[in-house]
Amino acid sequence: MSGPATGEPEHLAAFEALAADKLAPLAEDWERAGAVSREIVPLLAGAGLLGALVPTASGGTGWSHRDYGEANRVLGALSPSAQSLLTVHGMVTQALARWGSAPLRALLPRFAGGHAVAAFALSEADAGSDVRQLASTAEQVDGGWRLTGVKRWISFGQLADFFLVFARTAAGDAAFLVRRDDRGVTVSPEARTAGLRAARLAVLELDGCTVPGARLVGRPGFALTQIGGRALTYGRLWVAFGAVGLAESCHRATLERITTQSRFGQPLKDFQLVRGLVSDTELAVRSARLLARQAATASDTASQWLMDEVLAAKLAASRAATLAAGVCAQLHGAQGLVEDSPVQRRLADARVMEIIEGNTQLVQDLLADQTIARWRATSRGGVQ
Repeated sequence: MSGPATGEPEHLAAFEALAADKLAPLAEDWERAGAVSREIVPLLAGAGLLGALVPTASGGTGWSHRDYGEANRVLGALSPSAQSLLTVHGMVTQALARWGSAPLRALLPRFAGGHAVAAFALSEADAGSDVRQLASTAEQVDGGWRLTGVKRWISFGQLADFFLVFARTAAGDAAFLVRRDDRGVTVSPEARTAGLRAARLAVLELDGCTVPGARLVGRPGFALTQIGGRALTYGRLWVAFGAVGLAESCHRATLERITTQSRFGQPLKDFQLVRGLVSDTELAVRSARLLARQAATASDTASQWLMDEVLAAKLAASRAATLAAGVCAQLHGAQGLVEDSPVQRRLADARVMEIIEGNTQLVQDLLADQTIARWRATSRGGVQ
């Protein structure tokens, strides 16, 4: 059902109201404290977001990708750190719903209801954009697997109850669901980062952690290409929407600034160079928003060019966030660079958007592959 005034689904309209009423006041506290508190979990679960990507048959709310993306956009405007919870939790729940064994799928109602938080544990010190460099290993033993390795920069790892861990096995790469309370698991805070500093980043150490065989997700040999690859595609989509939200919030702050401040006896909004910055930002934000929505629609319609659409959206949105945050800081002057000011925090957050879920250069490379493949598939001639 849709709201009568906006035409948008009622569940999305309800979340937007919750964001304005409850999440906005909390978000500023989280950002200042440098840590999103666990109180966000029941709020998001109550709005249906933690189960948005879980099938209704498994206790989820079954939102469309378009609606989930819009929720990421709304939350990204308030707190990019908080939005990253939707990214990683959604990546894991989607992976379990598609690839998980029956015992693992039985956990989905817990994730949907906010009784457990999931985190995505792929990156390592030497395996970021190039995930083929994974050093973590999993050795098959009686009744299960023994995992050893160190995972880094895990968003919301400090709050997570479960981790989707990727490791090497004798039969190829594999993914496992690891519980926080499994023996041999140590979770510690990650080094403080300039951006997304409230995202509760963690280090996950696995010292001979043994998990039962039923915790293997899928089968060895296709964890990176299938499970991880699909999860990263959706992760990039949610990051794209979050980056759009961040860009929108920066753009609003810029417009507020130039319409209320004057210099040299003239309103800031009337300076030609300022108007150029505003126009460039407006174009970037609009374009990124449209590309993100187009990518979400491609997912909902199972387009064969989903990856192409998502990569374009992620690239455009992360760049729009960087531009919007830079312009916002430029027009706020020294005031915007005060340590811990909202402008300074958003400038740092925007920089992260060009790194997480695949840095800009990697995304460019992958998008070029998709662009060439799409042209070859649809071309009707031309220069060979």
